[in-house]
Amino acid sequence: MSSVSVENRLRNLESQVSRLREELHSIRREKKDWRRTIGAFTDDAGMQELLTEAILLREEDRREQTAPTSDDS
Repeated sequence: MSSVSVENRLRNLESQVSRLREELHSIRREKKDWRRTIGAFTDDAGMQELLTEAILLREEDRREQTAPTSDDS
């Protein structure tokens, strides 16, 4: 086997590996969505505080929406 053919084969293989790496990288980018962030802030005290405040605000909004107004009489 001549050295030229080995060099060509090596060049082709390197090219294929490069293309495969690019494809893999693009696939990983495409799968970046909301499911990747689930649990990312589980132990974060700041996020827990934010979540608690959001829940309290939402509960207050619900109470205001269901409370009778003076126009209902």
